[in-house]
Amino acid sequence: MRNLRTHPSKDARVAYLIATLVAWCSLQTWAATVSTQTFGRYEIMLQEGLPVAAGEILGTVRRQTGLPEYPLVLRSQQRMLELGILGPGNRPIRLASTTFTAPRGDKAATVRFSVERSVRQDDTLTLWLRQVKASRQISLALDLRNLERMLEGPR
Repeated sequence: MRNLRTHPSKDARVAYLIATLVAWCSLQTWAATVSTQTFGRYEIMLQEGLPVAAGEILGTVRRQTGLPEYPLVLRSQQRMLELGILGPGNRPIRLASTTFTAPRGDKAATVRFSVERSVRQDDTLTLWLRQVKASRQISLALDLRNLERMLEGPR
């Protein structure tokens, strides 16, 4: 009679461990959603519920046909939190800003925000952000009509 193993092989245990770690580490990502706001020939797609730091992409602005796409980024500068799109040469072009006192020193680079919701009223899109560790709520109002004019250029 052959000796049958009743325990999983070493490879099976390693695969199970990796699958468990991937699932555990990405739980926060599963809670994130994407919201879409349409205006004119463009749309804004935002990642809601996913923490982002200054300089990281939190969404895109694009034509409804798909291209071109402009990444939306947050940046903290001189007591201001700014929302902008990356323009030519990856230079951020400011779309909206609000006053914000960021921590100084090393902690300034680790401040993370999460888009809680976006509310559209006429030509204004208001983004409600929450500072992750301090649970401070911040709003940024974006003028969609001016954004469309800027993207279309002079006619």
